[in-house]
Amino acid sequence: MAILRSQVFGRSLIGVYLTANNAYILYPPTLLKPILKKFRNIFQVPFYPITIHNSYLLGAYTASNKFGIIVPHIIKDDELDQLREFLKEEKNPSQIGVLKSIDNAYGNLILCNDKGAIISSLLKDYRKEIEDTLCVETVVYEFANSYLPGSISLVNNNGCLVHPLSTDDEIEYISSILKVNETDVSTVNRGIPYLSSGAIVNDRSGIFGANCTGPEMMRITSVLQL
Repeated sequence: MAILRSQVFGRSLIGVYLTANNAYILYPPTLLKPILKKFRNIFQVPFYPITIHNSYLLGAYTASNKFGIIVPHIIKDDELDQLREFLKEEKNPSQIGVLKSIDNAYGNLILCNDKGAIISSLLKDYRKEIEDTLCVETVVYEFANSYLPGSISLVNNNGCLVHPLSTDDEIEYISSILKVNETDVSTVNRGIPYLSSGAIVNDRSGIFGANCTGPEMMRITSVLQL
């Protein structure tokens, strides 16, 4: 297990630009080679360079687990073909779900691991499609007075961190859906409650924004068992 504090394009918003699961990492093609080398040393999974509609905001646009990945319909044909080719290299290729929702920042709207998924009410009409792609129980649920469950959380198969305004009842329900050992509140990058923007994690490793404080790192790595 390994962790690292770093930046992408001079910013601590690691989770906006990259996305991670237990099978692979997607990253922007222009990521500097020295940074990419450091990241590869942290995550012992394949790294694939790609854009979504020519955008580097991979973490914002996609939601994934080891079974599948949700991408927006604005993805270009060549990008989708490239993603299919990348995933064919996996021993257990992930399914690709292309959703046609107007609200398409799926990294913000979907909170998922390999055991369950929580989605925003904005995606309620796509619940079955998301469930079929990610191959996990999927529920519509919003917490901490937010309709962005993916944005205000950070999860792997061990634990989950959520927005500080989450209630005890909400935390208990989130744990039951995602089937994790522990769910607790936290922030990233010196008090930012949008947890997924400041980190990427899987069950073994994590990369965190350079602005993350010691106490934030201790809480996150403890709950996620990194």
